[in-house]
Amino acid sequence: MNVCAIPPNAAPAVAEYSCPQEILLDLEVSNRWEALRDVSALIERSRGLGAAPIFRALWRREQAASTGLGGGFALPHARITGIKEPVTAYVRTKTPIGFAAPDHRSVSELFVLLVPADADNAKHLELLARIAEMFADSAFRVGLLQAHDAASIREIFRSWLDQRSARLRVTPA
Repeated sequence: MNVCAIPPNAAPAVAEYSCPQEILLDLEVSNRWEALRDVSALIERSRGLGAAPIFRALWRREQAASTGLGGGFALPHARITGIKEPVTAYVRTKTPIGFAAPDHRSVSELFVLLVPADADNAKHLELLARIAEMFADSAFRVGLLQAHDAASIREIFRSWLDQRSARLRVTPA
C-alpha cells in the first residue's frame, strides 16, 4: 500500500499523515512570517480552508516558541477548528530563512502539520515525533534536498516509512 496516498473511505494511520499532502518547492520568501503566510495560502487553495485562521494559529504557535528544530528544519504545527483530519505540507524554500532555531541555523525545509482542534493529544504527539524522527535521518534529508519534483518527494517519504515499518517488523533473536 502506498502510504503517501490515503485511499477514500479509509481510516489512515499515523504513517499516512507522515507523508505531506501538499508540496511546495523553491518557495521565495525572506522570513518565517512570509513562509507561514504562503503555506496558509497554499492550504486555502488546495483544501478550501481559510488562510487567515490557519496563519493566525501557526503564527501564534511560532510566537509561543519557535518550531525550528535545528539542522535547517522546522515543524510548524497548530490546532485548527473546522478540520476533521490532519493536513500536512512539505515546503522547501529557495534560500534558507531565519527561524529562531536552537542551533541558530537558517531553515530551508518545513513540514507543516495542522490537526483538528479537538484531536487526540497522544496521536498528535506521535505524529510530531514521527516527523521529527524522519528529519533526523541524514539520508532522508539528503534525498529530499536532491529531489526536484513532488512525485520524487512523495517517493522519498513513502520509502522511508516502508523501511521503518520493515525495521519494526524484525524482532531480535
